[in-house]
Amino acid sequence: MPVTLLGELVRVLRTRPDWLYGMLCSWLLGLGTYAFLVVFTPPDLTQPMNAVLIPVILTAVADGSLTNQLAAEPRWAADVLRSGTDPGRILLVRNILLVLWELLFVGVVVALTVLLGHDAAWVRGALPQLAVLPVASVAIGNLASVLMPCPFMRMNKRFQAVGTWARWSIYIAIPFALSSVAAAMWALPEYLERRWQPQAVTHAMAIEPYPPTQAHALRTYVMIWVIIIPLWHLTVWLISLRLAQTLARVRRHGMVRLMDKHDQLTARLPELSLRAAARQLPKRIREIPADLRGELSLLGSELLEATGTVTRL
Repeated sequence: MPVTLLGELVRVLRTRPDWLYGMLCSWLLGLGTYAFLVVFTPPDLTQPMNAVLIPVILTAVADGSLTNQLAAEPRWAADVLRSGTDPGRILLVRNILLVLWELLFVGVVVALTVLLGHDAAWVRGALPQLAVLPVASVAIGNLASVLMPCPFMRMNKRFQAVGTWARWSIYIAIPFALSSVAAAMWALPEYLERRWQPQAVTHAMAIEPYPPTQAHALRTYVMIWVIIIPLWHLTVWLISLRLAQTLARVRRHGMVRLMDKHDQLTARLPELSLRAAARQLPKRIREIPADLRGELSLLGSELLEATGTVTRL
C-alpha cells in the first residue's frame, strides 16, 4: 500500500508511536527556551523575532533529526521498504507532516508573544519569515536520518543495548550542529540588509531632490525579508530533501538490515525499570570506542555497496 499524506496521518493518530511523544517533548524544549528568554532576557515583544526564532529552530531541529523520519519506527519502516515502497516517498510524506506540525508550534509561540506583548502589529509583516522558520531545519534533519539512521528505542532498553552507543551518541550530537547551521542561514539576509540598505539610501539621495524616507527602508525590507528569506529557506529545503531522497534510495537495503538488526536486539532485551537499566550506563559508555570502530567499518561496507549499486544503475 503506498504511503500517502492522509494515510500516514491517520496511521500515526491510530497507532500513536513512541516518536510522537518525543515530538511533544520537543515542544516542551522549545517552550522552556521561550520562557527562559522572556523571563531572563526580557525581549521587546513588539519586535520579537529573536524571541520567536530561537525556540522554533530548536524545536524544529529536535523534531527533524531526533524523530528520524525513516528510522523512527524500525519495524514499520523495514516492512514498508521491503514491500517496494520508494524511501524518497516516505521522506517526502513525513517531511510535509513534520512541517505542518512545526507550523502549529510557530502559531502557539506567536500567540503567546502577542498575548504577553499586547501587540499583534508585527505579525503581518513577519508572516513570510514565520512561514519558513522550521522548513530548513526539518529538511536538513532528513540528511541526518539517512546518513546516520538511529532507530528509536526506549531509554530503559537503550541503557542496556550493546553496540548502539556510538551511533546514538553521534545522533544526539547532530541537533547541536544543525542548530548552528539553521541559525547561520539567517546570516545571509542580515548581511544583505547591512550592505544593501546604506547603498540604497545613498543612491536615493543622489537621484532624488528630497531626503530618503521610510519608503526606501521599506523597499529594502520587503526585498530581503519577504522575498529573499522565503526563497533562500525553500531552496535549502528542496536541495536537502532531494539529496536525502537520493541517498535513501541508494542505502535502501543497508537501512532495512539495520532496522531488522535493531528489532532483533530490542526483542532480546529484558523489560527493566528505567532506574535498573540506568545502572548499566557506565559499562555502556566504556564500550563506545569499540562500537565506533564497528560503525565506521559498517559505514564503509555500506558505501561500497552503494557505489556498486550506482555503478550498475
